[in-house]
Amino acid sequence: MINLISSKPKQLILIGASTGGPGFIEKIIGSLGNTIDTAIIVAVHMNKLLLDSFAKRLNRINDVAVEFMTQETQIQNGKVYLLEETSILYQKNSFIFLDEQKPLTGYYHPTIDELFLSAAQLSDIQIIAYLLTGIGADGAKGMLALKNKGHRTVAQDEKTSIVYGMPKRAFEMGATTAVMSIEEIIKDIQAEI
Repeated sequence: MINLISSKPKQLILIGASTGGPGFIEKIIGSLGNTIDTAIIVAVHMNKLLLDSFAKRLNRINDVAVEFMTQETQIQNGKVYLLEETSILYQKNSFIFLDEQKPLTGYYHPTIDELFLSAAQLSDIQIIAYLLTGIGADGAKGMLALKNKGHRTVAQDEKTSIVYGMPKRAFEMGATTAVMSIEEIIKDIQAEI
């Protein structure tokens, strides 16, 4: 049983990444400072055996708590959640939870589309989604759903992407409200927290 803590966060920042993404995620987490006034959820295509050590490395970067999400979790302000498996967000009363789910779509895990599509179903919360470097199209459909619900959706630009696949597909689908370099994305996130 989960101990319920306060209410839902004021805002959610979602980050999806694949090839080349871990280094950029480290830069983002390292830029956050010691406290954040939001919740950040990260879905990165990465070998499952390496994710736990990646979470520990992120925790050493600064004082922001990085939680390696391995079970149903209530989302709280001031934390970064790193997904182990494909997970969905859902709302119950004034609380938001993250829970693992067998993926309905997608080849990669955690599946970014599943996270983004579930976030689009939440109500009364501001969401900003960032889609970083990566092969394929994972995250593009979910970004379109978020954009259609009035949320901000940002894709990494071609110049700073290691592989311009996922963010390119999101842009081509009209799923982005902005395209930014990784440096601009870091500044954008800093302004939101």
